[in-house]
Amino acid sequence: MRDVLDNDLAELYPLREADDLRLARLREQLFAERPRSRRWVGAAAVFVAVMLITGLVVYLRPARPADMASPATSLTEAAELLTRATPQGAVKHLRYEIWRTAVSLTGDPGAEQVEYRLEVWLPVEDGQKPRVDFEPTGRRRALPGFPEMSREAVQAQASSTMISFVGPPCSLTPCSVPDPIIPASRLWGEAIKSASSPLLAPFASNNRKAEIYRDLATLDAVRWVDGSVFIEGGTGTISIDPTTGDVSGYEERGTYGGYLPVGTVVQSVKVTTDWTDQRPS
Repeated sequence: MRDVLDNDLAELYPLREADDLRLARLREQLFAERPRSRRWVGAAAVFVAVMLITGLVVYLRPARPADMASPATSLTEAAELLTRATPQGAVKHLRYEIWRTAVSLTGDPGAEQVEYRLEVWLPVEDGQKPRVDFEPTGRRRALPGFPEMSREAVQAQASSTMISFVGPPCSLTPCSVPDPIIPASRLWGEAIKSASSPLLAPFASNNRKAEIYRDLATLDAVRWVDGSVFIEGGTGTISIDPTTGDVSGYEERGTYGGYLPVGTVVQSVKVTTDWTDQRPS
């Protein structure tokens, strides 16, 4: 039995000296006790030994496959990653963690930041119904020097928050998003802010986002620093995952016409993208 095992393994997996010592120890353990069934022990020996040797092979395999694309170092390279990406499942799942400043200038004035959760399950196949879940998480942050807003005022702004992220309703795939207003924003630092809406939209295709990346790359003022895309003096910063090209976040600063202090972060978004085989019913 030992000879058969050794011959089979030698043909399947060339052994180094260190591996041969480990296999020898394994053989002694396997054959130390009287087997109940020679056939059973033989099968178990082959299974365990092969697992041992293949385990060594897996351990030695590079963590980063040689054919994996290098991380993007520019918007054009991020666009290339998006256009080459293939679905990793039947349903694309996007999760948004959104902090947005709510400001009420009428009635009982106030301002505070409210957190929302948006989850979207987007089937890859055409003619399928996407699922969208949106709700305030209940977490709120006060802005120094401003009273809290009423619950009614916060709820009134929740619907506008959902519309701004999801865009027009989509009953069946494929879905679409409105075009960004980039040309009208070339005169100042608002190109990033204009592009953020369709880039954050869950229904935007990879090809559409790649087009927007390339449009932004034509603007001399646009900067890329380790996946952060911004314009000096602008109000918005888009975060892009250099390994996938996906948008991973957004931050916007503003004053609401002077109502808030200069430099206030009025909106921050974290986006997580993954894949699943089916969407929740």
